[in-house]
Amino acid sequence: MSAPSRRAATVAWVALLATPVLFAGVAMAATPPRHMRSPELAPVLLWMSAAVAGLGVALSRLLPPRIHPRQPGQPDAVAFTRLLVAWAILEGAALFPLVAELVTGSPALYGLWALVVAAQASLFPSAERWKDWSVQTLRSGGPGPGVRS
Repeated sequence: MSAPSRRAATVAWVALLATPVLFAGVAMAATPPRHMRSPELAPVLLWMSAAVAGLGVALSRLLPPRIHPRQPGQPDAVAFTRLLVAWAILEGAALFPLVAELVTGSPALYGLWALVVAAQASLFPSAERWKDWSVQTLRSGGPGPGVRS
């Protein structure tokens, strides 16, 4: 089985970025009636959404570099796996504020959604990022992007 290419990663990036963007459209268009909303939960869900967004952005940068390759010499597979994990973390973090907005009706939650979507968009698998994230070892002995052997 061949390693995934940067082109396949770009398709995955678009698909994982499209989900929160399309769901935001659904959240804006399918506004529940006022009697079904719980605006009293807005402060709690705003703070929870901020925590999820912050943790999502942080974990999307901290966890993927710690993924070790199963076999040496597979830099494309390493890059694809690391980026896929980062995108998946951010996709989940972007959906949380949208669900909270459907429950509370608080438009401030769209700001947190935009922050996470921007973080996910910033991880486009460019040629340079692909090369950086495919690096298998850091000087400290662990894997990670940005440090070439």
